[in-house]
Amino acid sequence: MIALLATAVFAFLPVPPKRTPPPCHTLTAHQLSEAMMLSEPCYAVSGSVTVSGSITVEPGVHLVFGQGTTLYMENGGSLTAVGTAEKPIVFEGKDHTPGFWEGLNFQTNSSKNQLSYVMVADAGTKGGDSAAVVVSIGARLGIDHTTVRNAEGVGLTVLQRGILGKFEQNRFEATGTPLRVKAADLAMIDPATTFANNKKNYVLVYFNECEVEDETTWRALAVPYHFGCSARIGSHVTVEPGAKFEFEENVGLDVTQNGSLTAEGTAEKPIVFTGADQTPGYWSGIYFESKSAKNVIRNASITYAGQSSQITGGVCVGVRANANVSASEIAYSADAGIRLLQNATINQDAETSNRLHDNKANVKRED
Repeated sequence: MIALLATAVFAFLPVPPKRTPPPCHTLTAHQLSEAMMLSEPCYAVSGSVTVSGSITVEPGVHLVFGQGTTLYMENGGSLTAVGTAEKPIVFEGKDHTPGFWEGLNFQTNSSKNQLSYVMVADAGTKGGDSAAVVVSIGARLGIDHTTVRNAEGVGLTVLQRGILGKFEQNRFEATGTPLRVKAADLAMIDPATTFANNKKNYVLVYFNECEVEDETTWRALAVPYHFGCSARIGSHVTVEPGAKFEFEENVGLDVTQNGSLTAEGTAEKPIVFTGADQTPGYWSGIYFESKSAKNVIRNASITYAGQSSQITGGVCVGVRANANVSASEIAYSADAGIRLLQNATINQDAETSNRLHDNKANVKRED
């Protein structure tokens, strides 16, 4: 009897209402044409919008984007989205499908363009210069502690003359290609960058701007650098132990007369230069044009370079140029492992101190 009464009492208790997320406020182009602070919990953007004012997003805010939409920062506009570890800012698609919306496109050189403790999800369609986050021609962006995930195409791309003012402790997860940058941008990519479950798990170095004109260090990352262009080094570049480089067909590294390259690995952490395809002669190799004493390769692996149709080698020391190459593996060249042009100088033990194997010729001299 008591049990029946208890059941009857509970049957008549009111059912607590279901908790629903707060409504999203709709953002319009008119609103974003002026300075604005976004402080409500949620905003909805249903169509592509141009930001021509200074927009600031407070910690914890969610912005939800409709299919195919883009948030453009142009005409003097800027976006400052600075969250916290406890209250990140989220830019995401209404549907959590890879590439559901286009992404954030920065087209201004404003120092206010900043993403910090942000998540950008479900953006970045394939093709062209599109990406979940685009730093357009001549634009600027500082980005740190930010996660880009679930992108159909590229996570972050930096176009010609685009500038990364800051790049620290970012994460790229479940993208087509995490990063597509210029050679000059490599100095900004820090080893604390993390990568997970990307279809092409590398940093793509691309575009016609493949020159390095400032002294810099290429750091060892968790993934390789993948060159789709031949980099021309016109200053001093230092490569950290453990760094790995992959090269597309017919491209390589050219150390110009004003440049120098120091790539000194260790026995435990060699530096790797190899072809994107493991075919002898697939990429051009490393070509030294300068006389610098800083041209040093030690404890490295250089494989599948040295095209037989060109004056190249795994390592090619040009006319009157200089290099010191030792304690390294140079292998699977379609031509020479080490090629020396007229009046080139190299360490006397280059032929004996390196592991030269499976090359058409280990050392060629053009004197």
